Amino acid sequence: MSRDVVMQGRNQLAVLLLDAEPNPADQVPLLMSMQDDKGALDKALVSQDPDLIYLALLHLLKRRGAQELFKVVMKDATARALMLSYSALQDDTLLRQLCETCDVPMTLCAYLLPKAFKMPDLPRRTKALEAVKKTAAQSSDEGGKFLARQLDDQLKLQQVQVELEQLTGKASFLDTSAAQTVRQCFALNQYSKGLRLAKDLNMSEKLLWSLKVEGLAEGHDWKELDKLSNEKKVPPIGLEPFVEACIKHDRLDEAGRYVERLTDMSRKAELCVRMGLFKKAAEAGIAARDLEILNSIRHKCTNPADMAMIDNLIATSGLA
Repeated sequence: MSRDVVMQGRNQLAVLLLDAEPNPADQVPLLMSMQDDKGALDKALVSQDPDLIYLALLHLLKRRGAQELFKVVMKDATARALMLSYSALQDDTLLRQLCETCDVPMTLCAYLLPKAFKMPDLPRRTKALEAVKKTAAQSSDEGGKFLARQLDDQLKLQQVQVELEQLTGKASFLDTSAAQTVRQCFALNQYSKGLRLAKDLNMSEKLLWSLKVEGLAEGHDWKELDKLSNEKKVPPIGLEPFVEACIKHDRLDEAGRYVERLTDMSRKAELCVRMGLFKKAAEAGIAARDLEILNSIRHKCTNPADMAMIDNLIATSGLA
């Protein structure tokens, strides 16, 4: 009936009839056709139906422009959330204007950051990340400042990665983490680049040492690895990572030199077992005065001679 009254041009009567209409899906389109934009939006918001709210908001945007739309979303959280979602998918310009109007720069960053990383080439990605960094820096909260610093580091990392790929001829740096990049620097004999990047990104000493060890072992630079192990009386990460790195790359001979320097006899015994050095493992177990370790070593032996040797060590140790 309301539709028929509207068709006759009797809008005031139609409004009265619409108030009695129980179905918002019928009310909203009719109010829009009567150019009652505010009434249509009010009915849509009361209904809490996202489809109807979208319909009313986009109708308002089309008829009255962005400024009128912004007045609405500033007052209603539901309308604001829906328009943010819509503009993030459909209209970056509208999204930026909306976030600026509502003073929510971090919301804008949250929408634009994933898009920036999906850019098809590096120049466009860099430009997009610069824009997000600028937006984050404008935020008044600590989260925005933190994000801006992180993006600044990311942009530095990308630039270094491009230089490294040009320098080494290997397309293996871009889109890797800072830690992976530094590790590759040591694996590919780019020590100064790795050290500079670690310094620029404020990497911790222990992390840098770990990456040095992994990278040098990956690059089979055993001489430099040995030199690194002697830079300090006790490496910040200890000697176990040196052993682990050598074992990983099947260089038990190199691992042996670091095992000999271990002072934790229990750990030394475990590593010697992994290397198949059962006699040295047993001797470490004796030094640790730990019968449980010795029995564990014996249990892992498959050679009768090794078993007999361990039995003899246990018998003469006074531990049994």
